[in-house]
Amino acid sequence: MIPNLYKGTIFEVLYNSWRDERTMDEIGWYGWLIDYWMEGGILRDYFDHKLTTKAHWDRLRAPELWTYGELQWDYNNCETDGPITEISYDEVCDPAVTAECKPKVIISAERLMDNSTGYEENRKIAMLLNETAGVQDFLTNETSWDCIYDMLIKDNPYGEAPGDSDEYIDYRNREGILDRKHHVSTRHLTKMVKQLSRLITKYSSYDPETDIDWISNPQAQFLVELFTEHRAEIQEELDNTPIEQNWAHPPKTNWVIFPKCGPNVETGRRVWDYDYSDWLGEEEGYSGLVYDMTFPEEPILSPSSVI
Repeated sequence: MIPNLYKGTIFEVLYNSWRDERTMDEIGWYGWLIDYWMEGGILRDYFDHKLTTKAHWDRLRAPELWTYGELQWDYNNCETDGPITEISYDEVCDPAVTAECKPKVIISAERLMDNSTGYEENRKIAMLLNETAGVQDFLTNETSWDCIYDMLIKDNPYGEAPGDSDEYIDYRNREGILDRKHHVSTRHLTKMVKQLSRLITKYSSYDPETDIDWISNPQAQFLVELFTEHRAEIQEELDNTPIEQNWAHPPKTNWVIFPKCGPNVETGRRVWDYDYSDWLGEEEGYSGLVYDMTFPEEPILSPSSVI
């Protein structure tokens, strides 16, 4: 399999089906994963990144068992009068159990592969290994770290591996990239920009919700630096994407469930959407992805929710 890495063929019709069904959520998962590790396993939903309960978290961890609507924060917390304020942790990251659910170091893969910045990223990896029990005693001397980088990356432009790894190449030697480039819609690109803006805003300030001062956290500030670079790149692509390269991403019928209790009876959102207004303000934070749909009178439930 390794020699075929980065060489596979993706069928356009299959990709397009996955793209239209999954990409909007994958953008949410991207921020969800970062928040999970930076905050040490605090439970949040991946639509709006609100604090949530363990019961809701367990559903989000097994999305194949539930309809789309049953995964929404509103549906799982429809009796809640306002936002959840109590912080819950994933049981494997509970501060009472461990303090290890936070990143020891953050590196940039792009910077690692760039010869002008790669040495610094390489040294981050080496310094962490040099402090890791079971590894430090076998780590090569610090004077050779840059030499190893030269051998593997700087002086090896095609990513070839020596020895028994015959025919192995890394992504730098991919062919036909332009032929395999897939289109995304302006909705996808817009959500990517808003997700990165949310993360930049969050990790550039003090967070009263969790009482974490991200400004004084070097790892968080490095993330902000990377997010800012990525946002500029995606914004440029968005600015150069024809406005007509846009299409609806309406949810399938069985994804739709309406909160029918608590304060959400009248105001609960009824479609696939996201709301980052807590971070970006009302005008910028709401996606506006609203569709004309014929809504069923009663929620369509998954087999898992029928007793």
